[in-house]
Amino acid sequence: MRDISDWLFIGHGEKSTLQKEELLSPDNIPYIMKYPRRFSNNRVNWEDVNEVIAAEIGKLLGIKTVKAEVAYRNSQRGCLMLNFLYQYQADHGEPGGPLLESELRGKYYYLQNSELSSEELINLSFSMIESSTFFLRIKKEFILMNIFDILIGNQDRHPYNWQILFKGNKIFFGPLYDNGASLGWQLQDHDMEIMVNDEQKLYKYLKNMKVKAGLIEKTQPKMKALQVLSYCLENYPEEMETIKKGLQKFNTQKYDEYVDHFPLISGIRKVFLKKYISFRKNQLLSIMEGEG
Repeated sequence: MRDISDWLFIGHGEKSTLQKEELLSPDNIPYIMKYPRRFSNNRVNWEDVNEVIAAEIGKLLGIKTVKAEVAYRNSQRGCLMLNFLYQYQADHGEPGGPLLESELRGKYYYLQNSELSSEELINLSFSMIESSTFFLRIKKEFILMNIFDILIGNQDRHPYNWQILFKGNKIFFGPLYDNGASLGWQLQDHDMEIMVNDEQKLYKYLKNMKVKAGLIEKTQPKMKALQVLSYCLENYPEEMETIKKGLQKFNTQKYDEYVDHFPLISGIRKVFLKKYISFRKNQLLSIMEGEG
């Protein structure tokens, strides 16, 4: 873990619920440093650590994620991420939110102000992005992003947490970032110890999960994750079949070894992180195969 206290500060990061700093490394490479939000009652927040672990899970699934590591700056721990616009040498990068706002302005703002919830909100949300001119070119990655978020338990995939990149006349899906509000990020060690010994609680945690699906800005998501999964299974069978094969090939042993060797986190947290992903992967596969 690097100490980057001497790196040059060049600005604050884009719109985010977390404190961010744009930094320039000694070799003039741009990075973003993201700090975990502070909890009350001396609880520890692991969003920065979870960002790094989530990136590894994405890598094992064949998903493009930001290059991330835990670092320290002025004695404050955070997640250091390579600026992916530099990483992919794109000519231009436009956040998902503004692109949706510009092309689908009326539908986008209607969606943000809607009081619908769950299935009705899912139908409205996906019908909006399906009507865009760029949807077919990002469909596979967009759906994969949503299944990835259910797997890791990411509840904060709002429209500013993913990007569509442009290079010349080409359009492609940017690497995923801001994945830290996942993997039981709000749970403390004693909560995790209870859950690893009770699969009913793990299932309830999955069943009660709500998401923003990359389309909702509201603080509290209103779409049930498993209903988003059902929508994708019904409406995108080809893409979901590919995603299912990716989950089947997920190298659980390699992931477990990665967690075992990860610094900072406690033994029970490591046990939880391993069981959490194994359990969710199996539950998702069971549903995809019509058994759940």
